[in-house]
Amino acid sequence: MERTRTDRRRARASAPLLVLLCGLAAVPAGAQQEVGGRYRVLVPALEPRGGAKQDFGRDVAEHLRKQIAGLPTHAPVERREFQEALRKYGLKESDLDCVKSRQLAVQMGAELVMCGEYEPAGSGYQVSATLIGARSGDDYQVGNFAAASPEEAAQRIFHSFESFITQLQRTRYCVDYLGSQQWGNALENCNRALELNPNSVTALFGKAYALMQLDSLPQSLQLLKRVLELNPVHGEALKAAGFVASRLNQRDTAVAYLRQYLDLNPGSVEVRANLASDLMQRGDPAGALQLLEDGLKQDSTSTLLRVYAGHAALAAAQAAEQQQGGADGAGERSPEVTELYGKALRHYEAVYAASGAQTEVSVLRNLLLILVQLGRAQRAAELGAQMVAAKPQEGALWATYASALQAAGRLEEALAALDTALARDPNTPDIFTRRGLWLAQAGQLAQAREAFRKAVERQEKSSDEIATAIFGYGYTEKYRKGQPDEALDYFSLAREFATEPRTRAMTAFWSGFILYNRGVRVQQPQTCASAREALPLFQRALEFFQQSKPYTDTQPSLNLQAYLDGARRYIEIQEAVRKRGGC
Repeated sequence: MERTRTDRRRARASAPLLVLLCGLAAVPAGAQQEVGGRYRVLVPALEPRGGAKQDFGRDVAEHLRKQIAGLPTHAPVERREFQEALRKYGLKESDLDCVKSRQLAVQMGAELVMCGEYEPAGSGYQVSATLIGARSGDDYQVGNFAAASPEEAAQRIFHSFESFITQLQRTRYCVDYLGSQQWGNALENCNRALELNPNSVTALFGKAYALMQLDSLPQSLQLLKRVLELNPVHGEALKAAGFVASRLNQRDTAVAYLRQYLDLNPGSVEVRANLASDLMQRGDPAGALQLLEDGLKQDSTSTLLRVYAGHAALAAAQAAEQQQGGADGAGERSPEVTELYGKALRHYEAVYAASGAQTEVSVLRNLLLILVQLGRAQRAAELGAQMVAAKPQEGALWATYASALQAAGRLEEALAALDTALARDPNTPDIFTRRGLWLAQAGQLAQAREAFRKAVERQEKSSDEIATAIFGYGYTEKYRKGQPDEALDYFSLAREFATEPRTRAMTAFWSGFILYNRGVRVQQPQTCASAREALPLFQRALEFFQQSKPYTDTQPSLNLQAYLDGARRYIEIQEAVRKRGGC
């Protein structure tokens, strides 16, 4: 749909960065215009071929200039100004081919240029002409046609000129809609432009960009390939093709396109870093790492590339670990993940060695966390002490140092480091949550309870999130490792913080399950003593089972009714034993 001039002006004002990014057909900011806002068109003489007389080509150009002068939107470059430009750049009109004509048009601030050639054919001439967007490079092939006179040839070219202008207008509408993120309307207008010129590079790229935003990725990549066939050095198309291929999980293809893009920007560390950052944001940290390490082969001293490579390697390690389900119960992780963590560590260590106290805090923190991940907590604690000494006011760094100390088994020092982090920055996140978890892991549940209460007060985590974390530790580290009695204490603490029905029911079921199994063991002698000890266990287990339905309803493998029936039956047995024994 075509829009009013006011609409178009408004959209163009909102999208200057997108137009610059995409390189689509927009009026250059520095382009000179005639009075009234008409865009300028350079019309040099057609080139004679095959012994044709030069007068015909000059006359065609003159007639075409007169016809363009009658348009409300465009005006020809005046002949006198054209001649002055030729003298300025040491050219003759007969020297101009399509390439030189376009270059001259750019220098003169003209938006469009016509070029072409002719040769004798029968009683007239065979003419071939092309209309070109001087800055965008878009061209419109008038094609080969026969003309008996300059007037006839000029009229044929002018008719194509009008179609070309319509195509450019539709392409501009596409750009405007891209700028306002109206992808469907952009797609419609680019399609309308392509109806007039299927090989318009700008319209093809605009359509590909809109399809990329609409997640029609295979179609977008196909169009980008077509753009690159027409213009192999279209930088934005190379970059977009790299990103689309990345999202299609075609990593080698993506990196190949981005390497071609970088070939157009040789030695630009910033460009490479920005591309890698975009790749990471699009979910391909491994591709970003490959691109960055290519750059480090060319410039191994670049701190910027080292920082980004560390970030990319760390993100790739975390993504791979998550995809593989994390380290297994024995603390093992795949060689791929270990290697990625190792790469991240090496890059960060190189940055720290080169920059020392000037190293970004995010890099220092990541370095410590990776050392802990790789089981080198003591080294992390040693480095952390150096780092906080160099940057004593960084609360976040103190908090990470505390994590390293805790992992190294130095709990009291870790808690003190958390206190320092809080003093340096009261907004340091999760201070009391971490304190509570570390105390809980150390078996200091009373102190953990107080820390967790402060965490809830500070809104670090919801009460139910804390309950889930406590339960998870008790289940994984105590119950699963054959310490059910210790697990019961954690389930009890979790129950104090649980607010969601399912969480409360979960802690109830597993508490009941532990008590039930303890009762089964205790009651086996079936004596007065064993019955007295077992009866309250089964009674308490029954109470827990009766509270656990919101959880067991989500766990088909747990037959709650069987446990309810079993607890009741064991209660009856214990009562019978006591009655029989007179106890």
